Amino acid sequence: MKRSLVWTAGMATALACSVAMSAPALAAAPTTFGSQTQTAASSPVAQRSSDPRVQTDIDAVLAALPAGWEDGVAAARAQLPADQWALRDRAINPGDYQCGPTVLDTWVDQQLEGVDPLALAVLSRVGALDMPTLDALFFETDATPQYFGADGSQTIPLTHEMRVLKGFWDVKTDDIQLVAMHDDFFSHPDKVTRITKLLYGVTDEQAAELAQLITALVYNAGFDGNPLLTANAFAFTAEGDPDPVVAAVPDKIVMGDGILEAMAYAGIGGTAPKAILAHEFGHHVQFEDDLFDSPLSGPEATRRTELMADAFGTFSLVHKRGEAINAKRLLDAERSFYTVGDCSFTSPGHHGTPNQRLKASTWGADVAASQQKQGQIMPSLTLAAKFEKMLPEFVAPDAP
Repeated sequence: MKRSLVWTAGMATALACSVAMSAPALAAAPTTFGSQTQTAASSPVAQRSSDPRVQTDIDAVLAALPAGWEDGVAAARAQLPADQWALRDRAINPGDYQCGPTVLDTWVDQQLEGVDPLALAVLSRVGALDMPTLDALFFETDATPQYFGADGSQTIPLTHEMRVLKGFWDVKTDDIQLVAMHDDFFSHPDKVTRITKLLYGVTDEQAAELAQLITALVYNAGFDGNPLLTANAFAFTAEGDPDPVVAAVPDKIVMGDGILEAMAYAGIGGTAPKAILAHEFGHHVQFEDDLFDSPLSGPEATRRTELMADAFGTFSLVHKRGEAINAKRLLDAERSFYTVGDCSFTSPGHHGTPNQRLKASTWGADVAASQQKQGQIMPSLTLAAKFEKMLPEFVAPDAP
């Protein structure tokens, strides 16, 4: 597998559980998703909002959608490789593992307070909640000034780390771009319009009208500027994609405002952003080294690549030729960071339990410590081979 969206911290899963939103909806898009037809597609919704303004907005959005819009959204979701999202056999027995609710479950609940639930469900259904992600993926580039965090506070540390990571690993990294997605997406009509046109395959005029209607629904639903819109970070490569438009998208790491805000809420806003970036960069090492192929499938396959990225990320952060962060300080922060590791054992996006992620990261720190005594950086393929031998130990049952 070469093309992938790899979500960090399980935040997409948290939002999915809250609004019945499918994580594959955030997959990479084809050239156009929808039909070019101008016939309206009115799709009935069984429930009615208690807010007349919101119900009017819902009706207007559904009436303005072109025929075939559902096929377009489905096509967007189908872009994610099946082995990452299709529900398959149970990966592990939840009773064998320590895993439970986290502090960020509370954070997610707080972000949903006062939001009209029916409007949120409709926005999810028609793909509107995917728009900030798709726009960052297809249109944001580092050719324009990027800032990270809603207030820009993470711009300097993350851009510095990106430079360090590019010089650290032994794979091609000069073409990887670091771009941001921001909570205020729906306050930019030009961005909403361009991704509306791409998502539904409509004309410029239709896109502008539909974008305005969707934006009105977002605002009247109380979801404008909500950090759940961008509560993710992901790595992307389009290498090998047959669609020329998708293939033209450069390798990227996208960092959302929301995930940074969530880490700050959890009290780990200092180190967690670097850990997230190092993890996502680890996925690009996997892309370049063809490390996604394995005998595993479904949740177990995803867990393997995510734990490997955890190990790679910590290895680069601790190594003195990387970020040279004190191992104990980093692992203490990651212990908190990994409390957001998901417990969705049968989910295709399962990243591993918090304990499993910490075990993989601790191992990565130990390998870095042993290597840096000689001033060496272990080749990535050698590191991967050593990780594979340790994987059964990382995922062994740990329930008392």
